[in-house]
Amino acid sequence: MNTWSLSLQGLKTVLSLEVMQRLRSKKWKWALVAWALTIGAITMLVMWAVYQTFTFERTYNAPGRIQDTAAGPMAFSLIVMFIIGMGLVVAPAFTATSINGDRNAGTLATLQATGLSAVEIAAGKFIAAWLTAGGFLASAFPFIVVTMVFGNISVLRVIVCLVVLFLLIGVVCVIGLGWSALFNRTAASTVMTYLSVVVFAVISPILVGLSMPFIQEEDMPVREWGLTEAQMDEYLEKNALYWDEIWDEYSWDDHGDIILPLGTVDPTVLAPRPPVEECAWHETTTWVTHTESVWWLLAANPFVIVADAAPVMMRSYPDIFDIDDVLINDVLSGIRITVRELSRPPATEYDNCTWLYGDFPEYNAYQNADGSWTVKTLTGKPADVPLAPISQRPASQDMPLWPWGLGINLLMGGCFFWITVRRLRIPYRTLAPGTRVA
Repeated sequence: MNTWSLSLQGLKTVLSLEVMQRLRSKKWKWALVAWALTIGAITMLVMWAVYQTFTFERTYNAPGRIQDTAAGPMAFSLIVMFIIGMGLVVAPAFTATSINGDRNAGTLATLQATGLSAVEIAAGKFIAAWLTAGGFLASAFPFIVVTMVFGNISVLRVIVCLVVLFLLIGVVCVIGLGWSALFNRTAASTVMTYLSVVVFAVISPILVGLSMPFIQEEDMPVREWGLTEAQMDEYLEKNALYWDEIWDEYSWDDHGDIILPLGTVDPTVLAPRPPVEECAWHETTTWVTHTESVWWLLAANPFVIVADAAPVMMRSYPDIFDIDDVLINDVLSGIRITVRELSRPPATEYDNCTWLYGDFPEYNAYQNADGSWTVKTLTGKPADVPLAPISQRPASQDMPLWPWGLGINLLMGGCFFWITVRRLRIPYRTLAPGTRVA
């Protein structure tokens, strides 16, 4: 039969054989139970730890429904990250010995002696392993739902995370299948499968860190919106003198707050205010690091792919780079922000003025992930104050990074599947010494 001929009946035959063989094994059932218990225990521990650690800001959206703006996203993100890690550890076990294990047991030749083609054998084994891994992932779904309800996470975010993770686990399964077809010894194929996972999940961020000393750095001319050096020095001098006087005149409590004499006015209201109305454009130079030359090392990382694909939870922030402390507590969004920031070339315009609003007692200045600033009133609403005339590129206009990473993984999976089929074709052309045929 043709090596690449594929029929539904042939695929169904191999698939049913593989599934029945796995169902008869008690080891997989106990492994599934152990997996579910581990995920459940970790979920409860994470939720308890996050609940005890964070100070909650609760918004009652409906009677009996509470949104924990800090703890919920953190708990959900940590559980998803843990499931990704566990999935990458468990998935190689489903296929790393699938081909060479059957060859050593003498059962592979029986399949090859039938009318089944090489692609039907490879596809049947792959789909069976992928479905088994999907069963492990499905057993973790109830615990993800718990964190979803706990953190008021959108259903879309949960679905996207699970679908992308399911695809990545399929890639790991086919990589294991390819290594098991390449090596005669099961130990070698198992080691190579886990090594492949480690390279993408662990080694890639390490390589980014190690490459930092070799990244191009330079003094780059930029336009800066802010005060002149003389204006800034004058303001900082006045501010320092004022706080020296406050320190000498008033006492302070254990928390660093001022204890005011009876009948006095809050001294911070009288503090020198920075002359933000005098901010203007200035030509200057700044030291920049071209991280956009190394971000691609993280493109195929499974954690980065899931994090970048997951929709941003906080609907009140239309752009990923317009965030505050609440969104930073979301680990998935934190990874997404970090990698996208690494992929951006250095900015040619900087806002060095808006942050001065932080010295006004009636305003809060927040720095965004792209280095720009946002001014809000103490109630959290945008402040009606002059801002830097810098046109910020919203992240929604940036090309998402996860399709590239997922595409690399799928391409690599396709290559390993092709290798598997080529190694299963009959008649054999070249076999390693000591290879068992039947």
